[in-house]
This record gives sequence, structure tokens and C-alpha cells, in this order.
Amino acid sequence: MKIAVIVENSSWYGRQIIDGVAAYAQTERDWSLVWGNPRNPSFGRRLAGCRGVIARITTDDMARTLRRTGLPVVDVFCAGESADFYGVDSDHEAIGRMAAEYFVSKRYSTLAFAGFKGVPFSEMRLRGFSDAMRGRGLSPLVHEAEMKNNNQTFYNDEIVDVVNSRRLASWLRQLPEHAAIFAANDLMASQISRLADGLSMRIPADALLLGVDNDSQLCAFADTPLSSIDPNAFDVGYSAASILAAVIRDKPEAKIHLIYRVRPGEVIERASTRWHDISPDWLAEVLGFIDASLDRPLSTADIVAHVGLSHVAVGKMFRKKLGMSPQRYINKLKMDAARRLLGSDKALSVKEVSAKLGFSSLAYFCNAYRHRWGRSPRS
Repeated sequence: MKIAVIVENSSWYGRQIIDGVAAYAQTERDWSLVWGNPRNPSFGRRLAGCRGVIARITTDDMARTLRRTGLPVVDVFCAGESADFYGVDSDHEAIGRMAAEYFVSKRYSTLAFAGFKGVPFSEMRLRGFSDAMRGRGLSPLVHEAEMKNNNQTFYNDEIVDVVNSRRLASWLRQLPEHAAIFAANDLMASQISRLADGLSMRIPADALLLGVDNDSQLCAFADTPLSSIDPNAFDVGYSAASILAAVIRDKPEAKIHLIYRVRPGEVIERASTRWHDISPDWLAEVLGFIDASLDRPLSTADIVAHVGLSHVAVGKMFRKKLGMSPQRYINKLKMDAARRLLGSDKALSVKEVSAKLGFSSLAYFCNAYRHRWGRSPRS
């Protein structure tokens, strides 16, 4: 059975969707996948003999072509609900909420958003970001790039024209000190990173910068490696394929025209957010160092060696600013991370979490977890 996958493979998000579809296809003995480039106007020719379609429907022309086929179609772009297509997409509002909560956890109160005006995923991420801030009595500083085509998908490394670059640079200059910037995707984050360098804006000391997509190349090759939220595009593809399989198999008489939203993954932390809005600067840097070191054994002695101050000075400042000793702070972060990892959709085993958080002894990890949460990590 031939299944058409009309999804661009030039973006990390698109490739992750395709990988998810391919993984599901391996569970169906009679599936064979046919890939089509959605930017090629003749992509419709690839649909001959297909039983179903998974596509990122980004233009009205594309929607009309797919509608005329009469095939069951699962849309993985979901610019809007359609009476003709099933829909699977990332939960973009949840991604926005996650960004706000992440910044607040680092003690930031000046939060900013840079996205794309009229582009659905960007607007939804802003909505979630704003809603989470509103619950804390805050509101974001917003820049939205004007797009020539609201249906535009971001296939290339350069996403903002010269005029928008100037507007974005002007907006960055006007941000208050110590802002935390949430970019709608990694392409926007990389654009901000390049502009910040020319504006003498230090990332992360002057401003945190967080993107979305976890595009390994964009994140790694930015001037300061970019932190990013994993939107779980692999599961978008896998879920879309499983829904299409059910539709082909069961042939429902009436469609349920709801969009299934896939829960996002984790914040993948890199250098662009390893800072906290706290003084003095050495403490802000040390807290970022701790964030980056949770995967290994870490003690107060390590912190003292890193910052070059005395045990007494470090301990006194931690108690004054954080209300606890350095070691207690480290243990709190590790146990918070352990609870999150054990409770995630892709939960690791207790042994795997213990190793991931740098514990050499599984028994010590279990005792620490029980002390923090009042129950065994196995329960």
C-alpha cells in the first residue's frame, strides 16, 4: 500500500516528522512510502496509486490539489481546521507556556517574544507564552516580523528580509537589561543571535535566548549555542501515520474534525540560557554552571573551584540569595529533574535517571528521591 508523504525535508522539523512517519510505517507490513516535495507544484503526480496522504498543507493551492484526490489526508501543519482533512500538530500553546515557566524558574521578570505576524504556529506560541505570563501579572514585549506571505513555511536559513532585520535590531536595542527572549523558532533565534553580536548584546549575560525545534545545526553553530524546546515533531509524524492507518482501515462514515495536539518534549539547555537574573554576576554564572553540570557528580567544592572564591563566601551568598546551602540547591535541582524525567511521556527507568543525573550509587539516588518527595522513585 502506497502512502504519500508531502513534507519538506529541508527543515529539521520536517525531517523529524518524516522520521516519525517512517518509524510507524515499519509497524505496517504492507506500507511503502512515497515522498513528495510540497514546494514543487507538480507534487500531485506523486499521489497516483496512493491510498492516503500525510502532508504539511501550507497553501490554498496545495489544499485544493489534495481535496480533489478524494484520498484520506492527515495535515501536519494545521493552519486551521478543515472539514476535509484530519489534523495532527505540536501543541504550540503548551510550548509557549513552557518557555514562560522556564524563564520564571531562572528568576526573570522581563520576558520578550520574537515571532512572525500571521503565521499560525508563531501566533499560538505567543498566546501560550502570554497566557502563562498573565497568570503571574506580567506581559511580554513583542516583536512580530511582517511576512510577505502568511502561508510561508521556513525552508531556508535566511528567514527575515533586510527591512525586518533592521526592525528586529531596533527592537533588540530597546529591550530592558536582563530580558529573556523567546523566539518562535530556531531560525528566528539564530537571526537574533547574529544581530546581538553586532549590537554588543552578550548572550546570555545581557539577555537569555530560547528557540523552538531543537535544530541541532542551527543551535550548535550559533555564536552562542542556542537552547531550544523540542516540539516533539517525531511524535507528530508517528501519530499522523497511526491516525491515517486507522482511517484507511476503518473507513469512518463521518470525520471528527479535531486537531490532535502532541505534547512537546523538554527544554534542551545550551549556553544561550545558562544564566540567572540574580546578582552578583558571579552567582548568576555559577547557577548556569550548575544547570550545565547536573549530569555528573557535583559538590560545593566543585563550585568553589569554578568561581575561585572561598567556601565561606560562596556558602554565605547562596544562603542570602537562595535561602539554602550550595549542596542543598544542587540536590534540589537534581531531584526536581528526576521527578520530571520519571513522569515524562518517554519515561526512563530509575536506573537510567540515576545515571543521567550523575549518581554513582542507585541506592543513594533512591534515598535522596525519597527524602525530597516522600516516596520511592519506583512508585
